[in-house]
Amino acid sequence: MGCDRNCGLIAGVVIGAVLAVFGGILMPVGDMLIEKTVKKLQEAVLDEGTIAFKNWVKTGTANPEGVAVNSSKIKVKQRGPCTYQVCYLAKENITWDSETHTVSFLQPNGTIFEPSLSVGTENDSFTTAPHLYPNVFIQGVLNLLIKRSSSSMFQKRTLKELLWGYKDPFLSLIPHPVTTTVGVFYPVSTKYECRCC
Repeated sequence: MGCDRNCGLIAGVVIGAVLAVFGGILMPVGDMLIEKTVKKLQEAVLDEGTIAFKNWVKTGTANPEGVAVNSSKIKVKQRGPCTYQVCYLAKENITWDSETHTVSFLQPNGTIFEPSLSVGTENDSFTTAPHLYPNVFIQGVLNLLIKRSSSSMFQKRTLKELLWGYKDPFLSLIPHPVTTTVGVFYPVSTKYECRCC
C-alpha cells in the first residue's frame, strides 16, 4: 500500500511544521551563541574599555608574591637549553639470582655540564611552585606545613639543585619516612634487572 498524493502533502506539511518550530526555537539560541562568540572576540581587540587594552596598558610579569596574595596568573619564561654529556660509570651492587636467572645492578650515571652548548650556567636561579590542590582542607594542611617548615610556597633554586637534588625543609615535617632530598634526576643511579640465559 503506497502513499498517494494526499499522503505526501500531509507528510510534507507535518515535516515543514516540525522544521518551522525547531527553527523558531533555535534562532534565538543561535543568536545568543553568536553574540557570546562575537563578544569574546571583541575582548581580543585593542580598543579602550576591553580587557586586552587594560592588559596592554599595564603590562608586567606576575611575581610569586602577587600569585600567592592576589591569585595572579603565573607567567612562565622559557630558558635554556642546558646541555649535559652523560657518562655511564661502572656498574655497582651486582647481585646474581640463580633461582630466577637474573642479575640486578645499579648503573650510576655521571654528567658533565657543557657550557659551550648551553644558554646560562648551572647556577642560574629558577622560581618553582608546588601543585595547588582544589581540596581546601588538603591545601590548608599543606600551607600550614609550609609555614611551619620556614619554607615558602615558591622556592628559588639553582638549575643544579633542581636537577641533581636539594634538601627540602617542607619534607622534613612529613610524619612518614620519606626522603627529604628532591631533584629531577635524584638519585643519580638507576636500578636495572636483566634476565640471563
